[in-house]
Amino acid sequence: MRNRLAVTVAVLAAMATTVAAGSALASGAANPTMRIGVYDSRAVALACARSEPFKQQIAQMQKDLAEARAKNDTKRVKELEAQGPAMQVRLHQQAFSTAGVTDIMAKVADAIPGIAREAGVVLIVSKWEMPFRDPSVEVVDVTLPIAMLFKPDPQTLKILAEMKDVKPVPLDQISLDPNE
Repeated sequence: MRNRLAVTVAVLAAMATTVAAGSALASGAANPTMRIGVYDSRAVALACARSEPFKQQIAQMQKDLAEARAKNDTKRVKELEAQGPAMQVRLHQQAFSTAGVTDIMAKVADAIPGIAREAGVVLIVSKWEMPFRDPSVEVVDVTLPIAMLFKPDPQTLKILAEMKDVKPVPLDQISLDPNE
């Protein structure tokens, strides 16, 4: 009987604590208890697309295409001719809309934990992938530190600053035709 009473009291105490914590969160009365970093994926895509390594990647693709044509390697030519336009469509989705940039973030993945430590955040996500946040969560913008990993030139930094005030184009309005 005593064990049953002790268990009942423990369960009721746990339930009371849970209800009290839930009420504090729902009212927004609690101070932020977690900090998460968010970034504008458009800015990350733009910084990457204007970076020197990306320009070198494009130059290498053009060189590979020229070599494939010279060797009359029609299979490789076809692959490369499809790869360029597909890459362009994807970059348009990323730089002008809210398409994910995991492929781009993978290029700087080693530096992301340092940005998180510097910002004092426990998680970094695209701001477009956060449809809800509890009032107990503090959001820290880490867009610029991530963009800086791509060593943007002054013109790119100017574009990034202007981009803050521009709403993304809805993803379904980005053309899948690379010539548009």
